[in-house]
Amino acid sequence: MVIHIKRFDKIEKISVKKYSKDNPLLNENYKLPKGIFKKEGETFEILMNSELEHWERILRNRIISVNFDFAYSMYYFEQGIPDQEWFISPGFKGQSVQFNPHFTEEHYSNFFNFIYFVDNFFLKAFSVYETIGHLLYKQFDLPLKEDNWRDQISFNSAIYKLTKVNPQLHKDLTEIKNSSEFSRGIKMRNDIAHNHPPYERSSGVTLKENMASFGVGSYTPSNEIRKTMIALLVSIKQTFEVLNRHLT
Repeated sequence: MVIHIKRFDKIEKISVKKYSKDNPLLNENYKLPKGIFKKEGETFEILMNSELEHWERILRNRIISVNFDFAYSMYYFEQGIPDQEWFISPGFKGQSVQFNPHFTEEHYSNFFNFIYFVDNFFLKAFSVYETIGHLLYKQFDLPLKEDNWRDQISFNSAIYKLTKVNPQLHKDLTEIKNSSEFSRGIKMRNDIAHNHPPYERSSGVTLKENMASFGVGSYTPSNEIRKTMIALLVSIKQTFEVLNRHLT
């Protein structure tokens, strides 16, 4: 079977607003706070504020990218990806197993375009968190051993180093990091970047000591990926709310 993929079909006509209805960062009742990171003082602090403003611009630009990736992925999702039932046994023509039994060529195009923007979404979403890590280091002058490759600027290391500097902010950000929304998001991001992508069907091969088995494998339907994306956006919104509460 030859499948002809229409790459980014009709993308120029997509209404970002229409396909952002499930994005909590673009909710009409919510406005992403600006100017959260700022130091009080004279000459040095004024220069440092220029640096903080620079990194906040990077942060806003990455948020914009995340919002676009979400909207584009939702457009292709809503065009139709019938993968909730991703295999049947027996197949419609008597096969032992039939994968993607409800797909047409159009559905394969929707799926291809959906996962392209899903990849971008998860990688950019966690670049948002790493940028926040940079801002926290600069805001609180967190120590960094530049000659120690293990000591790297990151969201996680910034939270850890806030333990004594700002215990309540440390506690509130740790709660976000341990939340189900964040945990689901980082697991899916890691699977996309480092492990087996959730939208690819696994081989079905299970190997254990002195034994092996073969089955249909595992697969994450597109609607479950969508739910994880929304949960991660909720986590990002919660992070901004915590930062705004503590720093302004």
